[in-house]
Amino acid sequence: MRQTLRTRLIFYMVLSLSVVVFSLSFILLLSLQFQGILQDQFSTESYLQQLQTEVHGVRQPFLQYVTSRSSTALAELLARQQTILGVLPPALPRSGDSLLLAQREVYSLIRGYLGMIEEGIQLKRARAIQEYTQLYEDSEALNELILRRIDAMSLTGLRNRIADYGRLMEAFRQLQVWNLLVVIFSVLSALLWMLGAINRLTEPMHRLAVAAGELSAGNFEGPDIQVSALPEVATVISAFNTMRRDISQYIAEIERRKAVEKGYLAEKLRNLNMEHLLKRMELYTMQAQMNPHFLFNTLNTGVQLAILEEADKTAEFMEKLAHFFRRNMRQQELFVPLGQELEGLKAYLEILAIRFPTTLELRLDTDDSLADRVSIPALILQPLVENSVVHAFQDIQGRACITITVRENRGLVELVVADNGKGMDQNTARSLVARNTRRERGYGSKVMGLENVIQRLYFFYPQNQDCVTIESEPYKGTTVTIRINPQEEPCIPS
Repeated sequence: MRQTLRTRLIFYMVLSLSVVVFSLSFILLLSLQFQGILQDQFSTESYLQQLQTEVHGVRQPFLQYVTSRSSTALAELLARQQTILGVLPPALPRSGDSLLLAQREVYSLIRGYLGMIEEGIQLKRARAIQEYTQLYEDSEALNELILRRIDAMSLTGLRNRIADYGRLMEAFRQLQVWNLLVVIFSVLSALLWMLGAINRLTEPMHRLAVAAGELSAGNFEGPDIQVSALPEVATVISAFNTMRRDISQYIAEIERRKAVEKGYLAEKLRNLNMEHLLKRMELYTMQAQMNPHFLFNTLNTGVQLAILEEADKTAEFMEKLAHFFRRNMRQQELFVPLGQELEGLKAYLEILAIRFPTTLELRLDTDDSLADRVSIPALILQPLVENSVVHAFQDIQGRACITITVRENRGLVELVVADNGKGMDQNTARSLVARNTRRERGYGSKVMGLENVIQRLYFFYPQNQDCVTIESEPYKGTTVTIRINPQEEPCIPS
């Protein structure tokens, strides 16, 4: 399997970084060792210098006390004695190292010297002049010995550190030589590899650039470019060869599709215009069904005939009916204020009150604050009431009741028409609220007025899935609820 250019780059990068990290780590380790040697030597020298200073400093107060028995000298002597005891380590590990043996010897001599000072203090207090004089001379000799031993111990430690330092310096010089060789080898290897990679990369890319220039000039019939050994470049060249072979076919296909698409767009535009006209015709046809013009003249004739025959009740009924139809004939707007729709509904309810004075109870519960600030589709309440009167109370005994409620609920205007009639099954209710056109249903439906209202609402509010709902069960009445969002812009054809 051929290695990709990316794989090779990553491999050489990781290898180079590994060499560099190893070299730097070794150099850092040596530097830390150098630092440790210097730190140990500095700490040791500082400690020995302090110890030497304290041992030398105790001689003067001891001499003053022996010669004058001064309490000040005694206090200073005791203080320096405690200082030296505080500087001395409590114990040293047993070892055959010469430096540690020298340290144990010096510390033992210092403790002996402090013991002699303590004995000299006691002899001075006992006024044993000859004894403490001899003791003082012996202590001076011991003090000189201790100082010389400290100097010798410091020199021995320094020599040991110098030897360690020399060994580390030799290792460091060898490492520098190896680092230089590795760097030279890495640079030469990387340079040779980069030259080869650049040649393998640029040579086929140059051929590709020449072929691309020919392609831009309109020459699609040139020979295929030879595939490179690098997978990335080979993929690009292979794709270019395939693209050049297919371009001529694509151009011919595009020209053919352009001609077909041009005809299709023209036909689609004609169909859209036709569909728009059909929608408008369907909408106005549905609303026109609520405005039967031919009945108006007939009703006027009936009113005059009832007056001549002195049938006052009939005359009042037909007069209100004529008023109702005259109002509907004047209604030409698709949307009207809610108050205007309620006025038309009240006119229709007056007709029903005359027609069914004892068998039908009509209830109207409205929120007057909505009358002027909400607009709704025209003629949607009266057909619902009419549907209840015509279909809901067939074969039903007892007093019929229709309740019309207009209210605002959670920002929506709810128009509810409920009756206590015979109701309907769930399949019928679902079919009535299905989003179908009147042409799909036909004009022979027994509930044409209800369907008319539902389909008009779907037309005006296509995005509102719950603009109308029907709740009904057989012999338990029917409730039709219309929900309109006053903030929603209705779909009205221009």
